[in-house]
Amino acid sequence: MKIGATRSLRRFLPLAVAGTLIALVAACTGRGGGYLAPNEPPGFTGQASLGFSFSCEDKGGINPPTGQLLIQLAYAEHGSYLPAGWPFSIHGVADVIDPVLESAICIGQNPPPGGTLIFLGRYWPASTAPAGFPTTCPTRESRTTLSCRFEVQVQDNDHNLAPSKGDYFSIQLSSTTVVGSQLQPGTVFYSRAGFLEGGNLTVK
Repeated sequence: MKIGATRSLRRFLPLAVAGTLIALVAACTGRGGGYLAPNEPPGFTGQASLGFSFSCEDKGGINPPTGQLLIQLAYAEHGSYLPAGWPFSIHGVADVIDPVLESAICIGQNPPPGGTLIFLGRYWPASTAPAGFPTTCPTRESRTTLSCRFEVQVQDNDHNLAPSKGDYFSIQLSSTTVVGSQLQPGTVFYSRAGFLEGGNLTVK
């Protein structure tokens, strides 16, 4: 499943984008945390720790509350990386979405196929900005300034709640503030991916 949510429909989101977002979504929840090994992948010299929670679903039943998109992401790079970078941390959340679109996106109760979850949102540094951090990206949360965007992919490979080394995590940080179902090419300045060395991710 892939979530590409709008910054705000109050500025008349193009219908083509809205249609793409709705078509790509199936309701689900995901959460978890853990860390990547210091050399996962090659070129990194320290662990990366992560934690996230994701929810986008209609609870069902009689007169249920409208669907709501909720994202919380904490990510920290503890070592150096190529090209020359240093430790940093970021905090990510969901985009500010018009309630009507939000309810339309988070409709249904079907988990994503294969335990794979892909979602996008906005982020800002929770520490000193990393090397190469675009000067156009806000360094704190703002409701009035467009934030730069992230994309996360998680794969729940063991499909259980026990700690394992088999679950997969990927993150990309972009300098773009343009909302869409994928990051704009050429805007990603940091990316890291690999199988967890410790922890657990669940998608259902």
